Amino acid sequence: MKRKIWKKITMVLMSAVLVISLGACASEPEKIVIGEGDWDSNAFHDQVVKVILEEGYGVETEIIIADTAVMISGLKNKTIDLALELWADNVPTYPEDIENGDYVKLATNFDDNVQGLYVPAYLVEGDDALLPDLKSVQDLPEYVEYFTDPENPDMGIIYGGPEGWSATAFLHNKMEAYGLDEHYNFKTIDSGATLNATLASAYAKGEPWLGYNWEPTWVMGLFDLVLLEDTPYSADDFAAGIGSFPSVDVQVVSTPEFVDEYPEITEFLKQYTTSSQLTSEALAYMQENDVEADVAAKWFLEEKQDIWADWVTEEAYDKIMTAIQ
Repeated sequence: MKRKIWKKITMVLMSAVLVISLGACASEPEKIVIGEGDWDSNAFHDQVVKVILEEGYGVETEIIIADTAVMISGLKNKTIDLALELWADNVPTYPEDIENGDYVKLATNFDDNVQGLYVPAYLVEGDDALLPDLKSVQDLPEYVEYFTDPENPDMGIIYGGPEGWSATAFLHNKMEAYGLDEHYNFKTIDSGATLNATLASAYAKGEPWLGYNWEPTWVMGLFDLVLLEDTPYSADDFAAGIGSFPSVDVQVVSTPEFVDEYPEITEFLKQYTTSSQLTSEALAYMQENDVEADVAAKWFLEEKQDIWADWVTEEAYDKIMTAIQ
């Protein structure tokens, strides 16, 4: 008799535990996991979307830092739902992944990113420009005297990024292919920050500067630079250092399951299209004000309503503006 009573008590307790467990699971909020590359532009876009999703659509988000390989793996195994800045041309399996339905493209965030050799705009533009006829990389041998190497006055100097960057390897090849190595020393810098410091120093003094950079970056948002022209990109010539760098499509992608589960949010993300210039402007805001991406996201949502307001529903827009103000 006692055994039956204890059995019933045990069953009741087990049932209670199960109900409590199920109740706890049911009360857990929905969560969208966003994969984030370890660079500032990706952080900015992720924070913009985080605010929109949480404040406008009432869905919790979690941002996970991951390099590109880990991000692709996460999308495939469904541990990551969404990526706002997938540089598609840097993913060898991208066409196959899309065709197989491993993840889906929702929008092109931006596709106007460029890189190459830049000079300050004050050198080549305007009535007082020192070098108004300097237009292309091919023109550079004519202007060596204006970009003098302080350690070797008989040569000019072109600043490059760190050894190990693919862009640096390409520019080494370009120096030889274009015969620039006969006129210029190619000075590689140990970090992007130090490279930008050489530019900032010259820019503050209004002096000539010639070197590598890329978009989007805070540098492009803060300084007025001009990309020197080159011949059009050719895959066949690129390995030899000839021609322009290719631009890369930067995609917004998600898992197929995300599309099914969040149709309204998917419609918002299909509208998420920006530009390198806009992104550079946001990064410059972060740099000038010494703030993180979440603050820049709020700045963007407050100051650039004409860009994003039509991406979301009226209800979501109202909620977002109430939250950020």
